[in-house]
Amino acid sequence: MKAVMIVNPSAGKEKAVSYKEHLERELSKKYDEVEVLETQQEGDATKFAIDCAATTDLVVAMGGDGTLSEVIMGIAPLEKRPTLAFMPLGTVNEFARALDMPLVPEEVIDEILTYKPRKIDLGYIEDQYFTNSVTIGTIPRAMHEVPSEAKTMFGPFAFVMKGVQTLAENENYHFDITYDGKHWQGEAAIVMIGLTSYIAGLEHFFPNATPDDGLIHVMIIPELGFSELVKLAPDLWKGKIMESEHVQMLTCKTLTVSAKEPLVTNVNGDEGPKLPVEITVKPQFLTVLAPH
Repeated sequence: MKAVMIVNPSAGKEKAVSYKEHLERELSKKYDEVEVLETQQEGDATKFAIDCAATTDLVVAMGGDGTLSEVIMGIAPLEKRPTLAFMPLGTVNEFARALDMPLVPEEVIDEILTYKPRKIDLGYIEDQYFTNSVTIGTIPRAMHEVPSEAKTMFGPFAFVMKGVQTLAENENYHFDITYDGKHWQGEAAIVMIGLTSYIAGLEHFFPNATPDDGLIHVMIIPELGFSELVKLAPDLWKGKIMESEHVQMLTCKTLTVSAKEPLVTNVNGDEGPKLPVEITVKPQFLTVLAPH
């Protein structure tokens, strides 16, 4: 049996290299061969994943959600997809949170051989796979504007602070959404689309969502005045925004989103395709190692 570690050496405040040898030793207890590949530039993780997939039983992505996304983009389109494991070393680590993984790297390393295979859903938007979320509207702009220093210092709270500040600008857009043959049209500040309960590191955006339920969960947040925003902000921080009277919730298996304005999506925290987009779910499409 063979395992391949795809390591982003700059992840985890550049501590990935120090964890690398520890994980390699642990995997060697089960796997006959453990290969370590370090990325040097964007796209390397995808290339490594494609190249090793046919001869590998386990691929471990060691880095943040960006490294994970690259690895998934490499293996998801393949007919033979090796099992995936993840070493969370990023700012938000939405995927790890959704799988109830520890966020302390040493704990993941010590426990990884006890993790069990689990089939999870993947989302698909245009030509891109995603594990967690697509956001459209004011929040994507806010996420793109958060400086790396703030991410390092404040973690997920940096996104929340910027998100509340952006919502206060009271900007809304004209959306047209078709989902499973149904239709919604109206003005909204944000459309959030998720496969799990986590968005921007905050839990319970979609309290009923699980990584393997085969559903896309959609939250539409309308234009908010100052008084509504004041009431909504605590719910946003506590992850109870779905309880607000101001939001609308949908579930579906496929949807298309368009808008009158030239909007760009945010996919798993990174800039995604421009509207209009079609989004589908691929149920239980990828096998991952996760705590049981």
